[in-house]
Amino acid sequence: MLNEQLDNDYARIRAEEREAQRRRIEEAYVRAPRLKDLDEARAQLFPALGQRRITPEESKRRLEEIDREERGILASLGLPADALKLHVRCKQCNDTGYLGSGSRPCSCRLLQREALRGSDGVNARETFAKFSTEIYPTPEQKKRSVNAKLICEAYADALPAPEKPNILLLGMPGLGKSYLGNAIAYQALSRGVDAERVTAYAFVQTVLRDIRERTETALRYQTVPLLVLDDLGSEPNISNVTFEWLFAVVNERTLAGRATVCSTNCTLKQLSDRYDERFMSRLCDKNTTQVLQLTGENLRTVK
Repeated sequence: MLNEQLDNDYARIRAEEREAQRRRIEEAYVRAPRLKDLDEARAQLFPALGQRRITPEESKRRLEEIDREERGILASLGLPADALKLHVRCKQCNDTGYLGSGSRPCSCRLLQREALRGSDGVNARETFAKFSTEIYPTPEQKKRSVNAKLICEAYADALPAPEKPNILLLGMPGLGKSYLGNAIAYQALSRGVDAERVTAYAFVQTVLRDIRERTETALRYQTVPLLVLDDLGSEPNISNVTFEWLFAVVNERTLAGRATVCSTNCTLKQLSDRYDERFMSRLCDKNTTQVLQLTGENLRTVK
């Protein structure tokens, strides 16, 4: 359903730009009828070349003359050189939403998808560009948070294959862990790397819905290039579901080298008490995971 809406949005954008081009051409022809003559002369060059009535060299020379005269007329009208051309809003995908042969989504499509998802998606508010250093109450908290931001930003810029595929963000509520997770995901999407951000609670609910409805939505959590799993430890403990699925996803992603960011309000001891040794071994493996500990005052309560 979401993909269909995105396809419709891109079709609408292309139609709007074609109509805008038509209006620009029509208005320019009224102001300078010579422009229409030049356009018709340009169109006649190609069949003439195909029928060998002119040489390639003559065709190229004449095309350059037409383009030069056209630019001069447009400039005299106060119009840009591309006024008569079709404009695109995204130069990477030419408003198709896909790159190359059409199998890889453009970054603009990925970001638009998240915007359509609303509160369930990656938001455009919590980004590295909007990271503020003015909100921290102490120099020590500011220094630690800025350092974490720089590490996360470098990680995001190295996606889809950073040196260590996993990041674990630890700390009490209100220290900016979710902000950094969203910023990483937004940076990834902006660079054309697909990402999924989900709370641990929503993760479990998706798994339960798959079980009830015999769907496979949760499989995306294993295969998406970047997974941001927020608020680990807040999910309900459902026998034979919660821990099994969390371990399966984290384990499979790590073995495949796929990037995963987890954030939690729990301490490492609380996580160890909650999860088994297999899960903790994978989650905190120094060979594959950077552990970032945030400390300080709750920023949600700081005036």
